[in-house]
Amino acid sequence: MIAIRMRFLAGRLHATPWGHHVNEGVVEYPPSLFRLLRSLIATARRASVDDVREEQLSTIVTALCAPPNFHLPQASIAHTRHYDNAHGTPKQRDGKLRIIDIPFFFDTFVALDPQDELLWYWPDGHLEESDREALGKLLTALGTFGRAESWCEAALLTEKEGAQFAATPELINSQPFDKAVGPLRQETIRLLIPQEELKPEELLRVLETETSAMRKSRQLEPTGTSWLTYARPAGVLTPRSARPSIRAKSPAVIVARFALDSNVLPLAQDSLPFAEQVRRALIRNRVDTSHSEAITGKRVDGVPLEGHEHAHYFATDEDGDGRLDHVTIYCPRGFDEADVEALGSLRTIHRQGNRPEVRMILIGLHSGERLAERAGSLSQAGSIAALTHPPAQVVLTSTPSHPLPQVLLTSRRWRSVTPFSLPRFPNRGGGKPPRPRDLPEAQLTQELIARGFPVPISIKRIDGYQPSGRPMVRWLEFHTQRFKGTQGKGLAGFEIEFAEPVAGPIAVGFGCHFGLGLFMPC
Repeated sequence: MIAIRMRFLAGRLHATPWGHHVNEGVVEYPPSLFRLLRSLIATARRASVDDVREEQLSTIVTALCAPPNFHLPQASIAHTRHYDNAHGTPKQRDGKLRIIDIPFFFDTFVALDPQDELLWYWPDGHLEESDREALGKLLTALGTFGRAESWCEAALLTEKEGAQFAATPELINSQPFDKAVGPLRQETIRLLIPQEELKPEELLRVLETETSAMRKSRQLEPTGTSWLTYARPAGVLTPRSARPSIRAKSPAVIVARFALDSNVLPLAQDSLPFAEQVRRALIRNRVDTSHSEAITGKRVDGVPLEGHEHAHYFATDEDGDGRLDHVTIYCPRGFDEADVEALGSLRTIHRQGNRPEVRMILIGLHSGERLAERAGSLSQAGSIAALTHPPAQVVLTSTPSHPLPQVLLTSRRWRSVTPFSLPRFPNRGGGKPPRPRDLPEAQLTQELIARGFPVPISIKRIDGYQPSGRPMVRWLEFHTQRFKGTQGKGLAGFEIEFAEPVAGPIAVGFGCHFGLGLFMPC
């Protein structure tokens, strides 16, 4: 008994049957015995395999000359098309020399799983131990089988492995047609084999004949060969239908964290327009897929979502130099797989005018449990995440070099880093005094309560954002108008304090989904 296994490392077997042109798109599956024996001869001659003597080579090919049986893994037929511009027809058109009638050819191959094994089996074959060792060396050195693109890993099965294979005859699914048993639905294919009556020296001479010599002598078929009809399972070259995989639902990603890099980073007062550009870039990344409510904040019909559960885009200055250096995208409802793919493909934000582009570097994805784990214990109504998402398993854990964003930390005291854009006018006009409920402090309290935060015990107004060692950026210096022209009814900033620590993010008021009304722990 002799058995050989083959795996095709690139998932491709390039083998055009003898007598067919490559453009016919025909493949040889199973491969012919004639191809295998010639490959072994070529390997012995050109790979300089040590310790394989000429008489051993003759013994090996003679022992393998009988028609083998096969185990064929499920596969499919695929092809690529190659255009040969060098052999096109040059022709003058519109005053220019153009190449027309460009020939092309098909590169057809058998596509199969690189882990699947194709097995050759000779139930009556026999080799002495030294000859088996020599055959094993030839198979190890084979490298390719068929065309050079067919990277192959071949090995000789041990006697024990061969016996196990012989004990399961149902694995044999392709054999000569006159001996075929097994599946009722079968199809046939003609394969080239050496004639069995050849003497060993004649067999070697037939196998060593170069294809170029056959063509020169105008041979349609190699001397000393014959055709043998094989049976194989019907549909063995039909693509397998993918079974729906049942997987545990992965935890929803609710935070994506980016670092910014540019020759000149955006100013802190440009947080709103920059956040809008990030959102537009993500929408473009999803343009070829389905609509994303999480990214756009709108239903398919364009109606805005309610509840503030879609994405918030926070562009922040975290090193205190007055320029934006990070973007945190926070989505309480969670991103789906296509959203995460769009986030992962976000690379560059092209700014208007001559301002340099900003490179976006994804440094972390977080889910609810990681936020709770890193932010500390949460109060029952102290976090949007706690209100809208149960704890979930982390998707991509943070590293010490990329800690949890400041906007998601837990603190009692918080300070405005972008202006709170009032939802309503703070005065009634006509010289009338403002109503208490319309004062900026009252509007802030109402917004906090609407988001599930407790009422602050202290609210103090501040005049602007104060970078470290730099002049204060007053609230009126911030860009607070959306690209579509809308804006709030006034600006204010605050330091607020709660009775108990609460977890962020805290972003309220007009434009809160684009970074206005954002607070940082202080």
